[in-house]
Amino acid sequence: MIRRSSREYIINLINENPDWNVLDLASGADGFKVAKVFADIVDYKEYYPDNRFVQTEASETPFEDGEFDFVIATHIAEHVVDPIKFCKEMARISKRGYLETPLPFFDNIVLGNSNPLPHGHAWWVTFDDDRHGIVFKPRVSLVEEMITPFQNGSLAPFFNDSMVTRLYWESSFRIFMEDPVFSHIQGNSTSKTVIDLRGQDLQKLYKWKLGRTVSVLLPSDFKDWELQWKK
Repeated sequence: MIRRSSREYIINLINENPDWNVLDLASGADGFKVAKVFADIVDYKEYYPDNRFVQTEASETPFEDGEFDFVIATHIAEHVVDPIKFCKEMARISKRGYLETPLPFFDNIVLGNSNPLPHGHAWWVTFDDDRHGIVFKPRVSLVEEMITPFQNGSLAPFFNDSMVTRLYWESSFRIFMEDPVFSHIQGNSTSKTVIDLRGQDLQKLYKWKLGRTVSVLLPSDFKDWELQWKK
């Protein structure tokens, strides 16, 4: 089972079950206070003097099967090398959990997300409501990065529903690995637009600078073009 949720819901759920063993996976230095165990690829042990901290890669942890009642995994799925391995690891070590990832547009405009792994992002992670599963698609750099992570956090109270995908799962969930093929139907009278970016350099394909020049390089069956945006 997997469905859309919120941080408020999962925090209340955990607080209502104080006996749960809760893991914050990829916690960073400031993890969720409702967790009892914290884990990250970086050694943040000094930030958790009163809790158990384990330094580990998120896709291959030292934890036992079913060791946790709940695993929190926020802003880590977009970083992993192997999404299937990562998702299987979450389901292996925990009975249920919460997954949160940035939506593609906000992924593109935040400074640093195009950096190489492990600090940059490799995937766009979304939820398919029709197929009831998590979709991993290779990240594409489309828009100029323009806001800092701090500014991104400051915008959350206003745009959170437009910024992140928030999911609650139990037992198991579906995963879909998709190629970088994008489509859109503009209206009832127009045909479907499909952009197939397989085989392209997805980090250098586009440079979209708001208020300045838009330079787009599409695959060979499209024309190169430029548009002048006015401030």
